Amino acid sequence: MRVENKLRIDFNAALVFILIISFFLIANQNPAFLSGEYIISVVLKNAIEIGFLALPMTIIIVTGGIDLSCGNMMVLASMLGGIAAAKGGSLLGIAVTFLVGCACGLLNGVIIAKIKVPAMVTTLATMYLFLGIARGISKGVSIYSYPVTDFLGNALVFGIPIQVYIYIIWAVIFVTILQKSVYGRIIFAIGRNEGAARYSGVNTEIAVIKAYVLEGVMAGFAALTWIGRFTSLKYDAGTNLHMKVITVVVLGGTSILGGYGDMKGTIIATLIIAVLNSGLTVMGMPVDAQTIVQGTVLLISLTVYALINMQGKRKKRPKLQESGGEKMQPLH
Repeated sequence: MRVENKLRIDFNAALVFILIISFFLIANQNPAFLSGEYIISVVLKNAIEIGFLALPMTIIIVTGGIDLSCGNMMVLASMLGGIAAAKGGSLLGIAVTFLVGCACGLLNGVIIAKIKVPAMVTTLATMYLFLGIARGISKGVSIYSYPVTDFLGNALVFGIPIQVYIYIIWAVIFVTILQKSVYGRIIFAIGRNEGAARYSGVNTEIAVIKAYVLEGVMAGFAALTWIGRFTSLKYDAGTNLHMKVITVVVLGGTSILGGYGDMKGTIIATLIIAVLNSGLTVMGMPVDAQTIVQGTVLLISLTVYALINMQGKRKKRPKLQESGGEKMQPLH
């Protein structure tokens, strides 16, 4: 356990180094990037929805699962919430947004945990299901923001967007859940050996369902801030969002095979993606080139993780020590 904790610390330090280097390389090309207002209002703000979704996605991937539907889940919750708000006011809109998010997460969790359909297959199917429902309900027309979402998407508190404060609160909660709670230990146990966890008395099905419901809850928060920031939303807005979310989680050091992960690494990786997304745009770099740069950073971070992991395993191996007795003589 000490070696594993040391591995986490070493890799998180490497991520912070990548974050600092990325920031100053971009700032060197465009000094406007050093503006405090730009960092707060653009860099941090633009990564909030990805950050919200990446927190529970870390838990899901640690269990050995995955959620390809999170982006379309967010859009569906936002659309149904917007329709409800137009008919019954902001409170109804918020309630419907979270109910839809939780229902979508529950659907994924039950199919995966109870019916035993693999997570990738399940969430690939529900990704298209949520997309189709959103398109059918909206008939291809945009859904517009309402007062509460306008506030969550644009309000400033002491000059900082309110969603940044909300993200910090949730980040602390999720760090505590994964790294400090009994539920977090159960999640790691499921990811490393679900059968052994089940035989030890853990209700693995409920634990997995909770992870996907948490994704639905955070999809609700992401839905409210997203539509507030952009004032309108179309049914296909979240089509590729899941890839960015998974990239953040993997970049943060969570094993895509499950069993290992660190919420703090996910948070740092969210900042790295935020810096790259905003910084490369400021530099006027084409979208294709931005994708190449982000892929390169991901490869570098995974290579660093592999090297640190190898080093940790070497240190973990017990060293053979000579005993005080006589050495064995070779047989003739």
